[in-house]
Amino acid sequence: MPIPKLIHLVDPSDSRVREYRALKEGDLSRGIDASSPHGAFICEGALVARHLLDSPYPCRSFLIAASKVEAHRGLLELAPAGTPVYAAEDAVLHEVVGFKFHRGLLAAGSRLPPPSEAEALARIRAAPALIVLEDLTNLDNMGGLFRCVSALAPEGTVVVLSPQSVDPLYRKAIRVSMGHSLRIPFVTLSPWEDAPARIRSAGFELLALTPHPAAQTLEEVAAQTAPTRRRLALALGSEGPGLSPAMLSSADRRVRIAQRPGVDSLNVMVAGAIAMSALFRPAG
Repeated sequence: MPIPKLIHLVDPSDSRVREYRALKEGDLSRGIDASSPHGAFICEGALVARHLLDSPYPCRSFLIAASKVEAHRGLLELAPAGTPVYAAEDAVLHEVVGFKFHRGLLAAGSRLPPPSEAEALARIRAAPALIVLEDLTNLDNMGGLFRCVSALAPEGTVVVLSPQSVDPLYRKAIRVSMGHSLRIPFVTLSPWEDAPARIRSAGFELLALTPHPAAQTLEEVAAQTAPTRRRLALALGSEGPGLSPAMLSSADRRVRIAQRPGVDSLNVMVAGAIAMSALFRPAG
């Protein structure tokens, strides 16, 4: 079966690949035009591109090293009919993206319109669990937490973001998440000071993860919440300061991970993974 719309790219300044240009520069929003009014995002590598094809986000195009076309034929044939596949020699590819790119394949996706306030609250109410991320600014942590949600939280879990959190569709966040930030639903709540009340009114028990010694241990909370079958919203704070005083005071419970005295608190991604594993462990 032929690859749909295979286009051999020879000019790195070709406007058709402008979304891929100079990826070292800021790329939170790319290619805003009539066909992508909310902007585009970039995926790196075949595994992440496959997640894009299985996600709600439309795939706009591929940019691939000419030497890798046959190796990725199966993936490219899964793309919707008419999806452009731009094949370029390595020198042209590197000039387009701005550095020596070794993964061999990039894909561009179209962002979707952000949900309305009513739509965001409806998604929250329908979720089996929530992961609440307050002011996370590190791309590695954001991407890693989405990967943890995919592996450890109940299917259908929604990630709730504060307005100050970094974009999960930033190129590096997608890469670190291994594409799972394309498949895990997320919403942003604003104003953020109302978020705890909205989460609790949607029927969730809000758990605030903190290293404070007065907090209940994770083991205690997991043992107490498992029999109740209550839906849980696990709140994780920003790197360094952690959760805000307002979020801590609004939580139903403060939860800590028991650890050796004198050791600094864990990285938020590691702490989140430990907490998800304990709180959402399948029965049996």
